Amino acid sequence: MSVAVRRWRDADGQPQLGALRRRLEAEGLRTAWYSEVPGVVFPEHEHAFQESRWILSGFLLLEVAGEEYTLGPGDRIDLPARTPHSAHVLGLSPVVYVTGAPAEAFPRISRPGIAAA
Repeated sequence: MSVAVRRWRDADGQPQLGALRRRLEAEGLRTAWYSEVPGVVFPEHEHAFQESRWILSGFLLLEVAGEEYTLGPGDRIDLPARTPHSAHVLGLSPVVYVTGAPAEAFPRISRPGIAAA
């Protein structure tokens, strides 16, 4: 698997959090959503698992293997496991995105009276 970027088509309408999550879950991925403030920088890192990021609002610049990808609302990037990448929140607004990854990427949370998923 290589890095893949999918651009949002205006014909798809406005991206909606629930719809993006359902589409990732239909691919067998677990999802979580995140919001980061403008100017946040994630230094280069990698994950032991594949990861998809789907932008709901705002803009995120990812650098992967020397290539820069600017993602905006509705855009999605798929990163293979062990792909070094960095990210930077662009503009004056927060970025909100949905991450999809295999179940083992998310820690199991156990609370009294609630079974771990």
